Amino acid sequence: MHQLRLGLLFLLLAAAQALAAEAPSKLRFCADNAQWPPFSYSDSNGAMQGFTIDLLERVAAQLSIDIQIDQLPWKRCLVATDNGQQYQVAIDASASPEREITFLLSRAYYLLSPYYFYSRRQFPEGIHITQGQQLGKFGTLCGLAGYNYSNFALGQTPIYDGAMDFNALTAMTRRGRCAVFIGRYEIVKGMALIGPDLLADPDLAYAPIPNAPAEPFYLLISRNIAEPEALQQRLNQAIESMSQNGQLEQLRANYQIRLP
Repeated sequence: MHQLRLGLLFLLLAAAQALAAEAPSKLRFCADNAQWPPFSYSDSNGAMQGFTIDLLERVAAQLSIDIQIDQLPWKRCLVATDNGQQYQVAIDASASPEREITFLLSRAYYLLSPYYFYSRRQFPEGIHITQGQQLGKFGTLCGLAGYNYSNFALGQTPIYDGAMDFNALTAMTRRGRCAVFIGRYEIVKGMALIGPDLLADPDLAYAPIPNAPAEPFYLLISRNIAEPEALQQRLNQAIESMSQNGQLEQLRANYQIRLP
């Protein structure tokens, strides 16, 4: 009987330890400090807002955990999340073969549209393509530093990625340093929430990349933390629960975005 009680006590302790490993009391997330409206951005007072911020607050309530979301340069956010010490999850990330090796991905929680943008003064006849990889023939193709464009159907087209934000990209395009820049339409449109309405510029023309499908976005979970698969499962379950109970659709309607 004494051995049985010890055995039961051991099992209970093991279960408690497993539960604690699955349910950290606090998670730290990092986001791109170049801003990612309407999904994650800081207002004039520095407070974080957006669809993903609202989503994570509801996830935290479901999981009974505290969360902290910081904005960093995107490359540093990815490196810090990979390390797993300071940050455990990077938000608002697209998938790539490299990222799928480095991180665990959550279920996709929204979709974005790959577009190309150019100056009407530089190309008064417009830029008309049937495939994304044709963009390279018009001159320098530009993107943002650290961003993933593997889902833009560009083939082997080289991308100059020295710009740090969309304001810099549009300025470089107006000056002719970039012939074309690429980005997600919803994000460029969302910049009007925090600054100038870039799409209202009469010189800026834009169109969807013809053979690039809608691009899903994910949470990237560090593999270098305790029980990363358990955290992935719990985050996915929380998002799925929101999908089932209508909260995700409510957020979608609030922000006018597309869900997978």
